[in-house]
Amino acid sequence: MAMDVMIKQKLFGNKTMPLEVILGDTLHYGSFENDQLNEGVLGEGEFVAYNPESIGRGFSVVWTPKEKKRIALRLPLPSTERELTDFYAAIARMVRYWDAKLTVDGEKVSLEHFLNGLSDMIKHNEKSFRPILQQVLDGELETLTIYGAKWSLALGKEEAAAFMERPARYAEWLHEKQSMDVYFETPDFYVGDQGILGRYILTDGLPALFPYQPSVPFGITDTSTGKPVECRTWLVVIGIDGEKAPLCEMEYDEFLRRIPAHKQSKYDESRFLLAALTAEEIRELASGKCSQP
Repeated sequence: MAMDVMIKQKLFGNKTMPLEVILGDTLHYGSFENDQLNEGVLGEGEFVAYNPESIGRGFSVVWTPKEKKRIALRLPLPSTERELTDFYAAIARMVRYWDAKLTVDGEKVSLEHFLNGLSDMIKHNEKSFRPILQQVLDGELETLTIYGAKWSLALGKEEAAAFMERPARYAEWLHEKQSMDVYFETPDFYVGDQGILGRYILTDGLPALFPYQPSVPFGITDTSTGKPVECRTWLVVIGIDGEKAPLCEMEYDEFLRRIPAHKQSKYDESRFLLAALTAEEIRELASGKCSQP
C-alpha cells in the first residue's frame, strides 16, 4: 500500500524545484543500493527522504535538479504519524513554491483540501494496520516485511502484539532499529566452479546485522542473462581489519554454528545482531574448519 502524489507546475511555470524546498529544515536523503540506503547520496532521478529524528519508512521523490514540470512522490503505508506529518508538509512546500497542481492517488485536489485531511489520514493509517498485524498474530503471515527508510525489517508475533497493544510502539521500533550504529551486511556475488556464489564479509571491531537465512537482494540480476541472480552457495569471508589478505572463508551454515551465542542477539525476525568481535575472537572463529578464499 502507498499514497501516490503528483505535483505539476502550471503550463508557463519555469522554476526548478530546489532540494532545500523538498527537504525543508528536518529531512535528510539517500538512495538505495543492495537493500540499504546510501545516506546523503542522490539517485539517478529518484531519492528517499526521511527524518533522522524519527526514522520510519521514508518516502520516495522522483526529481532532478533541472526538473520544471512534475515531481512524483510515494509514501509507503502503513507509515507513522510523524512521517505522515513530514510528508504532508513537504508537499505543501513544493505546491506553494511552484503554485502547482496537486494529484493524490489519481485524483486532482486542492492543497487546502489535502492538508485538511491529515488528521483523518493518521487515523486511517493506524486503523488499516491492525488487520495486517492480526494476520501475523493468527499465523496467516509468518512474518511481515516492512521496507524502511534505511533497510527492510521483518516483524513477527512479538512485534505485532506490541504494536496492537500500543500503536505508537511501531514508530519507536522503526526508529530504534534503523538508528543503530551497525553495519547492514549485504552479499556480493561471483561465479565459481559450481555456479554463482554469494559472499558476506566478517571483520573485527564492527557490530553487524547478518541474516538467519541468506538471500539475494531485490533487483540484483545476472549480467549474462538479465534475470534475477540464483544463488545456492553462501560463504562468509573472515578477516582482520588492516590485514591485506583474509584469514579464510567458510560456508554460511558453518559460520552460524561457530559464532558465540553470547555475541549474538535478535534484531528482527530475519536478522541477528553480531556484536563487534576482537581480532583474537576473529582468529578463533577462523581456526579449524575453514578454507582459503
